[in-house]
Amino acid sequence: MSNKRTGFSLMEILVAVGVFSVIAVTGLNSFVPILVQNRLSIETMRASRLAEEGLEAARSIRNRNFTTLANGTRGIGISSGILWYFVGTSDRTDKYSRRVSVSKARRDVGGSLVASGGVTDPDTFSIKSWVTWNYSIGQTRTVAVETILTNWKKGILGIEDGLMIYGNGTVTIPRIRSYNSTSNTFSAQANLPSVINPRSVIVKTSPIEREAVAGIIDNTGNLYVYCFNGGGWTMDWSASVGVTATTRPFDIEYEKNSGDVLVVYGNGSLTTNELRYRTKLGSSDCGAASWSSENTFDPVRTSNKIQWVKMAQDRRSSSNLIAVSWADNARALSAAIWSGSAMGNEPSSASETNLETGTTSASVKQSTDSFDIDYESSSGDVMLVWGNNAGTNGTNGTRYRVCTGGTSSCTWGVGGTIPGLLDDATSLDISANPTNDQIVFASIGNAGSDLQAAAWSGVGWTGRPNLDTACYNPTTAGTKLVATGWLISGGTSRSVVVYNDSNATNVGWYVGGVGATFGLQSDWAPGITFSSPQRWYDIQMDPLNSDRLMFTLSDNTRRLFAKRLVMNSTPTFTWTNADSSASLVTLSQYMASPFGFAYMQQ
Repeated sequence: MSNKRTGFSLMEILVAVGVFSVIAVTGLNSFVPILVQNRLSIETMRASRLAEEGLEAARSIRNRNFTTLANGTRGIGISSGILWYFVGTSDRTDKYSRRVSVSKARRDVGGSLVASGGVTDPDTFSIKSWVTWNYSIGQTRTVAVETILTNWKKGILGIEDGLMIYGNGTVTIPRIRSYNSTSNTFSAQANLPSVINPRSVIVKTSPIEREAVAGIIDNTGNLYVYCFNGGGWTMDWSASVGVTATTRPFDIEYEKNSGDVLVVYGNGSLTTNELRYRTKLGSSDCGAASWSSENTFDPVRTSNKIQWVKMAQDRRSSSNLIAVSWADNARALSAAIWSGSAMGNEPSSASETNLETGTTSASVKQSTDSFDIDYESSSGDVMLVWGNNAGTNGTNGTRYRVCTGGTSSCTWGVGGTIPGLLDDATSLDISANPTNDQIVFASIGNAGSDLQAAAWSGVGWTGRPNLDTACYNPTTAGTKLVATGWLISGGTSRSVVVYNDSNATNVGWYVGGVGATFGLQSDWAPGITFSSPQRWYDIQMDPLNSDRLMFTLSDNTRRLFAKRLVMNSTPTFTWTNADSSASLVTLSQYMASPFGFAYMQQ
């Protein structure tokens, strides 16, 4: 019988222990780096979340009030347990230290962000969030993330609620300022692309998107067209218009429904194809390739160089109609309708062949801005008004013509004299009530320096003569000394007439009431007075806030001013200084639309 032994011998135990030790040490050496890497990943992830939170906090602070962003390095705190705010130079969560750096971005003249050079953009900030922590003794780790924050209410390079473009007379670059309706202030000026000497300026904005198109005539008679696409400006094309300084032979207008834009301009031709035009689709981005080639239009009743072009948009939401009017240096006035695809429907008879000049001087004869055009807002009928050169002090020189039907083939009436008026109309302006078919007219004549106004009911005119018989005389070529507009608050609607009273250095104005009444208002003293005389008046109504308008003007020393008027439903009127009680700039010139202001519509 054999004996079996159970268990392990001492040798076997020693061998087993040795083998296990080798395996244990090898496994542990392999496992420790995994533990280390896992810890680093967990801590890095938490640091990354804290860094991202720093960006989100800066974004939240920006959204509440953009002006709280300023250069510097700060920490993040929480107010009342719900709102982030900047605090100190850093903040700490457990062993993690966080710093958020805020610095103004810089852009080149094309609007692109650059690391250095260019100009500081006050409305764009570079945000960088760092989180640093001690991983182990002697080992410091850092995670950093960054982003760009812009003023969420405005586009890059300064389009917020409105924009002003001009030449400032000291540099050969067009300048731009943004307008903020909330603070009623303009930003610091920035540059537009390209080196030109700006003179006459027009700016229009798109009704369907954050886009703007500007036209600028330089000191050599070339028209440059710029486009803003919500992200920056481009100079898209140029053309020769053959005139400088005292006239503005071009205009810009958007189609209401499509957002297509039309630019019409004279080319300096004396006998044929005096007008040219180019278009850009509302669906197309800015850039030279988005514009049509140059098209020609040969007005039947025009045979001389174009001196002034004025256009108006049909405000009906489904319409793409634009009314176009122009005057040449032979004092002939005509008009046409843009159908959305072509120019046509010029009146079969001349509207005027003896346009008001204000003087026998050849330069002024060619340069007087004595006509205007607009649409009735409800019907889509077109109103064309002008001054006839037979008018004088005591002789009614105002004329008008209506194209009825609200289509591109509307019917031009024979026109007539605005009843009730007594004087010539050398400097004039009309504006349509944006809610109905009312239109307001105002003019100053050079013969007697009299201010007169009229109200169009949608059916007929009612004139009010001699509202002021001591205005400044509008004889200087290329000047415009009266401007009109409308204010609407609730069910209250009033027209506004602003004009250059004789030797006045404050704002002289009338308010049009119910029917055809016009009430003189006390002059408003803006804090810093204008030099006398003033030279170019303009009013733009805020399309998003119908209770306010912007009055802009240049004075005899080429200073540019901007004043806002707001009306409540009482109605009570309040003037304020959008220019902070100081001139915005000294312009390149003071006449022939030397600046352009427009409200954004989107």
